[in-house]
Amino acid sequence: MSIKTTTLCALLGLLAPAAAMAQDSTATTLSRLLECKLTADQVAAFTDSINAEEITDFAHAGSAASGDAALSLWKSDAPITAWGETSDLVHLSSTTEMLLAFKVTPGQELARGKAIVDRIGGMSPRPDQAAMEETYGWKGMDYRKALSGNRNARVLVDLSYSPGWVTVGCAYGDIL
Repeated sequence: MSIKTTTLCALLGLLAPAAAMAQDSTATTLSRLLECKLTADQVAAFTDSINAEEITDFAHAGSAASGDAALSLWKSDAPITAWGETSDLVHLSSTTEMLLAFKVTPGQELARGKAIVDRIGGMSPRPDQAAMEETYGWKGMDYRKALSGNRNARVLVDLSYSPGWVTVGCAYGDIL
């Protein structure tokens, strides 16, 4: 083996853990973000990094990932675990709200969402959920739990626009 080959192998051996650590770092940050464990400033810094294209292991998944669902999905190279669920997809509904998104068997969405609501505890339906159902014929569940620091845990199952999907995560700032 030549010195160049040996040096290259040694360099690659050093870079591989760094690349894995960067992925773990993004997945860990996403997990903490989704579980409402970051401050608003930390969320802003993370979204700024995404916008500056400094994060390469988390990118827009495109419409193929969500199919006909009304979800803006981003895909992580590493699995993300939040609120007892694991997925590599995150629904970015805004720059201050991100929800872990995962497919479930059609017809099981509400049962799976309710199980997450029970696991988190202390959640209540969106204040105008009954009116949305009555006025607009909306179907699903939208539960929230206010947390300190103007953060809100959220479980959203939107059968009207995203059947077959369950989302759970955090909103940083005021939400209805």
